Parts: sequence; C-alpha cells; structure tokens
Amino acid sequence: MYCQACGHENSDEARFCENCGRETPAQASAGGQRAQRYSRQTGGGYASSGIWEPRPHVPNHLVWAILVTIFCCVPTGIVAIVYAAQVNGRLDAGDYERAKRASDSARTWAIVSVALGLISGAIWAAWAIWSSPVIFP
Repeated sequence: MYCQACGHENSDEARFCENCGRETPAQASAGGQRAQRYSRQTGGGYASSGIWEPRPHVPNHLVWAILVTIFCCVPTGIVAIVYAAQVNGRLDAGDYERAKRASDSARTWAIVSVALGLISGAIWAAWAIWSSPVIFP
C-alpha cells in the first residue's frame, strides 16, 4: 500500500506510513487508540502492541513567549514562558492532554502580554502627546 502523502510503499498491515508517519487510509477510517508513550529521538514511539505510533505535534509557543516578554509585558510574558517550557517535557512523558493544556495556556498568556503591551503603549503615547508643551501650550 502506498502512502497518499509521500508515496512511500508500506506493508498492508501498517497503520502508519514508515516514512512520514501519517495514518494509512484503511486505518484512518477505522480510528483507534494512539500510544501514550513517545520517543523524542525518533519523533514517535512504539505502543505496547509493538506498532510504531507518531508523536503528536503540539506547538510550545516558546519563541512567541520570549518575544512578548522582551517587547510587551514582562510579568505575563514570564508566565507564558513557564507554560511553554512544560510542553515538550509532558509530550516526552506521553501526557498528551496536559501538554495540550500547557500549550493553550502559553498561547493565552502570550496574547494577554501583547494586549497589555499595546494598551500600555497607547496610554504612554496619549500621555506624551497630551503633556507636550508644543501641542498643548
């Protein structure tokens, strides 16, 4: 059976493509449980049944969290960094649900940091214009 995504030839019993890790068409319609253990080195892991399962992708938002900490709002940016740093460790432990929650929290705190940075910047600009002796003598 050939993978529809990358064209790699797989055995007929394969649940996932050996090359790209996507589900094969027969298994995609059947559904099934994913493995809880994953390996960071291979980008996936072997379930207790011995079948290779791909590691789910959960974005950690770490770069965004660092940037909003530097440029927008330090206190809420630090909270975003803490949550972003937890994502990969939880994925390595096989805890997909908590990794997803940490990712969502990191994204939420990064958005809060951007909003607070924009609000404080607008307040500062309004104050600077209002207090300027050139504009309002």
